[in-house]
Amino acid sequence: MRVAVIGAGVAGLVCAYRLTQEGHAPDVYERWPGLGGQAATIDVGGGHLLERYYHHLFTSDRHIAELYDELGMPDELEWRPSSMAFFLEGRSWPFTSPLHLLRFGPLSPPARIRMGLAVLKLQRSAHEVGPFESITARDWIRRSMGEQPYEKVWGPLLRGKFGDRADDISMAWLWGKLTMRRKLEGKEARQELLGYPGRSWEPLFRELQTRIEAGGGRVLIDRPAARIAQRPDGFDVTAGAPGSFRRGHDPQAFEPAGTETYDAVVATVPNDVFERMLDLPLPEAYLARMRSIEYHTALCLLLELDRRFSPYYWTNIADPELPFVGLVEHTNFVEPERYDGRRFLYVANYLAPGDPLLELDPEQLIERYTPGLRKVNPGFDRAWIKQRWLHREPAAQPIVTVGYPERIPPLQTGVPHLILANTTQIYPEDRGTNYAVRLGGEAAEALLSRRLNNVWSETGS
Repeated sequence: MRVAVIGAGVAGLVCAYRLTQEGHAPDVYERWPGLGGQAATIDVGGGHLLERYYHHLFTSDRHIAELYDELGMPDELEWRPSSMAFFLEGRSWPFTSPLHLLRFGPLSPPARIRMGLAVLKLQRSAHEVGPFESITARDWIRRSMGEQPYEKVWGPLLRGKFGDRADDISMAWLWGKLTMRRKLEGKEARQELLGYPGRSWEPLFRELQTRIEAGGGRVLIDRPAARIAQRPDGFDVTAGAPGSFRRGHDPQAFEPAGTETYDAVVATVPNDVFERMLDLPLPEAYLARMRSIEYHTALCLLLELDRRFSPYYWTNIADPELPFVGLVEHTNFVEPERYDGRRFLYVANYLAPGDPLLELDPEQLIERYTPGLRKVNPGFDRAWIKQRWLHREPAAQPIVTVGYPERIPPLQTGVPHLILANTTQIYPEDRGTNYAVRLGGEAAEALLSRRLNNVWSETGS
């Protein structure tokens, strides 16, 4: 088969790689002038690469670790100690170990113990997501941990990430966070280890590209898919002109630049982008599922600073007055010496579409963020900033509300040989590079199983 894979993120690259392993010839179309999707890197100067959006792995992330092994790159991943804090009540509280929970001043001693026991019980006994799909995270936290942990910790975190949808977030989403990534027992209870590739994620993407091309496929960056049309024996895919990424994410805004014919299409783009590139009918029930899922936008400001900002790798912001939700100081995780002594800080935000912060340029955003940065570190001065980069991802975070499983669109769209595989279908886990590896493999399997079934029936066997 000739297959068009739309999107050169992790899922798209893995899908194309799996297809070449089965003897098929995929063309991968990518809007961005680089590989990796939300894990794509940028050149920060001096021969160094950093991800546009902060990334790390958990020790439970086996899909991507096994991919590194499969590709002959087992030494790329480095497992490093992590450090985390909560910022509230005017200071950063370390929150890396159970001992830190017991010393967590914003909660009363009974509330600390109750919160820790609730998480421990969940991790030890709640092995299935089903019982948590019909209740909200807010209701479960209040019932199992009490009002104070919700008001001081979990409520602010949920509102920071999901805004006015925070009270509707399913407990299934939080169950995944608390049970599938890190546990408050064993060796990692004392010191969490997180993974990061020693040369950034870029070598992984390049190796996948090499394997795809060696198998007869192509990886076309800065060449988005603008239109997918059906024909009796397959699909026509019209590409957008180079530089289309400057026009945003809407494929209908891209200038057409040639059409090629394919036997099948696998799209790994967000639901709304996928729908806008279609020039063919999808079943109404499938469209309804796609349209029912909302996203929040990631707004990520990467700063190069001339000094250390905090002692922590990851600081969750639980103070509702601060206009961002997290501080991720990459060089408190990977030593600055890796970057010739330079230091990098991500200022993270998740925002509803239309939020005014999304309209600001980097300098305007720094101005808005500076008072909040000074609350976390009173000595901070804008003169510390040496360089800045700003990125926005409109479909970064699906909003997982109660009843979400019934709204997930299946990989099979209802149109033969047209597959959709994106972050909305990663469940009950939260989206991330590890699960994108799994999703890419599942997309290839879904396409090949449908193809084999059709061939089987067509032969009359």
